[in-house]
Amino acid sequence: MYAVTGSILGLGQSPSSFGVTLALILAFVVVVGGVVNFVIGYIIAQVLKERSENLERRRAYDSLNKR
Repeated sequence: MYAVTGSILGLGQSPSSFGVTLALILAFVVVVGGVVNFVIGYIIAQVLKERSENLERRRAYDSLNKR
């Protein structure tokens, strides 16, 4: 992983400690950001699915009680 981030930032063969720190911070932010976005999207999908199921159940209940 270091080789990839190091080459992207152009750190060369003997990177400075600042370059290594910057590469690790960028890698960490990208990975954590992706995981957080996935989890938020999953939560939103579950909430919308639950809401649609509740609306469907309510319509069925209302149609039975209109008699």
